[in-house]
Amino acid sequence: MLDNDASNNNCNPHKLPLGDLKFALSGQDGVKRHVPALDVHWVRREKPFGSYICLMSSYGKLKTAAALEEWTFTANNCRQDLEFLLGLSQHEFWSYMVYEESAMAAIVTFLQRANPYYRQPDVSDNSAQDKEIAQANQLYAQLLRLVVRLVMRLCTAKESASEWITPQQHSSLLYSNYLISVPLLFDLAIAVGDSEPRNVALLSQIFDSVLRIQPEYKKDLKEAVAFYENAFLSMQIQVENEGCEGAGGGVPIDGDLETPYDDVVLFALDCAYTLRILLQLRPELVETIEELRLVQSIANFYDLTVPMLYKNIYMVNPQANSLRWLNETRQQFLGVVRDVISSQLQGGRGQQLVELLQECLSAQTFVVDYQRQYPLEHDMQMLLNRCPNVKNYKVDFVVSGYQKAVSTCLSGVMADELDSSRDVSFDGDEEEDSTPTSPLPQATSNGSTRDIDLEVSAVLDVLPDLGMGFIRSLLTRYENSEQAIAAILDDNLPPDLAEMDRQKVYVPPDPQDKLQSQTGVRHFNVCDGDRYDVLTQDKPECIIKQGKGLPGGPRNAEQLLDDKTDVKKLKERYQQYAMVEESTHDGDGVEYDDEYDDSYEALNEGQAPPVSLLRARMQAASHLASSHAAAYEIQDQEEDDDDSSDSKSEKGTVSRGGADFCENPEVIRARYQQRQMAKYGQRGSSGAQQSAAVSGAPKGQGQTQQTQRSRGQKEAHKSSRANHNRKAGAAFKRSKGMMS
Repeated sequence: MLDNDASNNNCNPHKLPLGDLKFALSGQDGVKRHVPALDVHWVRREKPFGSYICLMSSYGKLKTAAALEEWTFTANNCRQDLEFLLGLSQHEFWSYMVYEESAMAAIVTFLQRANPYYRQPDVSDNSAQDKEIAQANQLYAQLLRLVVRLVMRLCTAKESASEWITPQQHSSLLYSNYLISVPLLFDLAIAVGDSEPRNVALLSQIFDSVLRIQPEYKKDLKEAVAFYENAFLSMQIQVENEGCEGAGGGVPIDGDLETPYDDVVLFALDCAYTLRILLQLRPELVETIEELRLVQSIANFYDLTVPMLYKNIYMVNPQANSLRWLNETRQQFLGVVRDVISSQLQGGRGQQLVELLQECLSAQTFVVDYQRQYPLEHDMQMLLNRCPNVKNYKVDFVVSGYQKAVSTCLSGVMADELDSSRDVSFDGDEEEDSTPTSPLPQATSNGSTRDIDLEVSAVLDVLPDLGMGFIRSLLTRYENSEQAIAAILDDNLPPDLAEMDRQKVYVPPDPQDKLQSQTGVRHFNVCDGDRYDVLTQDKPECIIKQGKGLPGGPRNAEQLLDDKTDVKKLKERYQQYAMVEESTHDGDGVEYDDEYDDSYEALNEGQAPPVSLLRARMQAASHLASSHAAAYEIQDQEEDDDDSSDSKSEKGTVSRGGADFCENPEVIRARYQQRQMAKYGQRGSSGAQQSAAVSGAPKGQGQTQQTQRSRGQKEAHKSSRANHNRKAGAAFKRSKGMMS
């Protein structure tokens, strides 16, 4: 039997520490033995401690019906176990913590599965369930208080004057037995949160106690902060792998999540909140973050992974809650960067701050959101006042870079670029946010539209055994055909596409359905809906024919034969050639000299000479031209003899040797008039006499014998003169260069 039990007030009369304290025990045989205060002997509970289960079925949804009853039963058992641990004496409590694994596992399990402080369960509108929900929330609050009390008892070395532990033993117990760890502290921070000032004070007290008891936790804390870089890389890999394996190697909270990316988003959200609370509790970690370049990692994650998550989630489920959680993640990461910049600004580390902002300029999405949330103009003005040694041109470069990124960014929230009807809040609230954020990257870098048919052909060239329906579904998830082919060859398809029939055919949409939805009229003609359809086009590109014939055309064969349209066109065409522009300029610049054609005005249609005379006249003209040329040569020779000095130069430059290349028109006209007078002058008078002889005396007075002879000769030879000899007239016209 135990001599000095917990009920005895004189169990530790010498007030020894836990490591030196021993208790005398008497066995059934009456033999006494001394048992240390920290020993497995004090673990007398046969039933192991139970494991806690999560209150929410999925993120933000409270369990109902049978699931809620199961949770209530498990939570009541956990509450009894936690109250049992708190009711133990100091040496028994530490014995259970050290030697009973299920005792510490109950605390760790609860913190891992606790409700995050930033996401409370949704309250149902059903009034019949209000009482059950209120009881569940009350029970959960009790469990959280008990777990916090147990953690604080682990951090307490002296409970009373007779129950205390030396600092060395206390530090060894916590660190060597993993009773307190950095992951446990992170889970505790997320469970308690910073929604109230007293919660922040409580967490600060716990963190200060742990770091004071065991300084090695500071080193672990820095390693935990360094883990965030690997966490960002893990989330990026999971997004590229369609989120099939869970971020960080974990498993989803529940099996009824809306998209395969919910686990990745929840992991990112938890990291963001944890890091922000950690900086609030331990401001000295800013130096560690600067050394690890964690802000640059956050900016790269913000610029690369977050837009990809938006795009993939929206393709799977446009109404998924993950879009709202992702906005909360962005807001928290911006808050983390803001805390780091504020700490550098207050600490006077201006050079480090400017270099940090310059390195983040490459992440345009992060730059745009940070500038819109926390403009740099005020911070840079404070920086110049605190740190006058910082170069002004560097500050101006950073400020102009952030401002330019905002001015050149397209407006609209990421999810709004995909669906303008859905308003996604920037700060994680349900209400609409008026601050626009960075846009989602386009499918193509140059902004051009994709040619799906061309990409389908490219995939079929490499994988001809696939169906067009499967390929089209695949291309909607990837930016180009190269990525789709790589995903198929690597067997790295999303779950929904991996289970799809790869021989699925593509049935193009019926144009008639689209036409019917637009016009309300359904036709069955292959030409319906085209540019010639008078039923759907207000101005069809065709001639509307009514009745026989075409509009403006002949109605019968008679009108067709009497059509003189082409003749009128030709007449108008040749009338344009007859219009000669007369110039008003005098001198050498005259383009047209009317005197050149005056000689032909005397030639009427009935005055053409006979063929024999025409031939003789042409021979005479040729002989006269040659005589004139000979005369010109003789005159040139005489001029050359008179002026011997000029003859040599004239012979080298001007040598006629024959007729002129182009004779003066005035000379030609004068010569023509002389020929006319010489040949037709006398004939004109005799012609008048002949005309009088033919006419004779007035009728009734009798005619002379000469008159009758002249009339007979005229009748015999009338076919060779005047209008009767058209052949001679035509020849005359051709000789003058006129067209008949």
